[in-house]
Amino acid sequence: MNNAMKLIKNMNTLKAMQRAGFIKFCDQTGQEIETLYSRKKHICHYVDDGDREFTYKGKRYGIKYMDGCFYPFVVEYEKNESTDKKAIFIGL
Repeated sequence: MNNAMKLIKNMNTLKAMQRAGFIKFCDQTGQEIETLYSRKKHICHYVDDGDREFTYKGKRYGIKYMDGCFYPFVVEYEKNESTDKKAIFIGL
């Protein structure tokens, strides 16, 4: 299985996933916060909880914990190459 994934940082997409019931925001999601080890500010994209895997608008998503963070992020899983191909029937 292909383990490549893309972190979702688009707040419109995250809000739509929340409205659809796939994920639950934490208090800081979408807010500008400082990192734990520096004063550099960034927008918080992690969530409180969500479905481990779900399909939204024809793409596979899920939540995944990243190193150094106590909350999970929403990720898009890339299609597995073997699922994109049609079945091949072998004659007898």
